[in-house]
Amino acid sequence: MVNHPERRCVVVMWSEEKQALISYTLDVEKVAAVTSRMFPLELPIADYNNSLDDEFARRFGGATLNLLALSNPELKPHIKFTQADG
Repeated sequence: MVNHPERRCVVVMWSEEKQALISYTLDVEKVAAVTSRMFPLELPIADYNNSLDDEFARRFGGATLNLLALSNPELKPHIKFTQADG
């Protein structure tokens, strides 16, 4: 894996045309400038005992796919994982 000295973040999108999830790594400062007026979904790791474990990753990935499916309804039929209980 390439070591980037500048801080990066990951943006994930669904491409209906390619029928693919596409991810990009972008400069954090550029993304912050674009998202500064948006409502963020923050997940403090302290709320998860400072541990981003397998269950956290499963739920985070599932939530991310469900959020993408809200604005990309053609993605929903492809989502086959079991929803976590509240």
